[in-house]
Amino acid sequence: MFKIKINPVWVAVIIWCGILAWAKAGWCAPAPVKFILSLDQSEYNANQPINASFILKNIGAEPVMVNQRFYISSESAPEREKDVYFELTSPSGQKMTCQHFYETGLPKTDAFKLLAPNEEVKSEYPRNLRGFFEIREPGIYTLRAVYKNMFGQEVGLDVFKEQLVSDPVKFTVIN
Repeated sequence: MFKIKINPVWVAVIIWCGILAWAKAGWCAPAPVKFILSLDQSEYNANQPINASFILKNIGAEPVMVNQRFYISSESAPEREKDVYFELTSPSGQKMTCQHFYETGLPKTDAFKLLAPNEEVKSEYPRNLRGFFEIREPGIYTLRAVYKNMFGQEVGLDVFKEQLVSDPVKFTVIN
């Protein structure tokens, strides 16, 4: 008969590695929602509105509740004062600051929508970037949008709350 001697340190190490591997799998899981930014054109003159629209798409296997309000604010605004903010880089490579925004306040209950798998919700209307930024320099700009819902619990909803960043979109401003 064999006696097996178990080293408690090795048992603790193996358990700890198992816990880390399990936790990392959860942390690395893709978000079940995709945030898509689009512009109505790729080139604008100095006076044209630069209209951005948004889509939230459920790419998961289960229904997910989302905030479809898409209120725009500044990146520097408090967390509970923004649903979406823009990251805009000028042709000279400078990160531009959002100049104009307002407090969002709490969303109404109809701002929340349960998305079935593969279902999407689009913004009701486009947002003109010129209403948020002083866009004057000619050249190629790079735009990303960040979605971060902080609301839903106050009306008893379990709402998707992960931060989502759109793919970058480029556009050109001409003289």
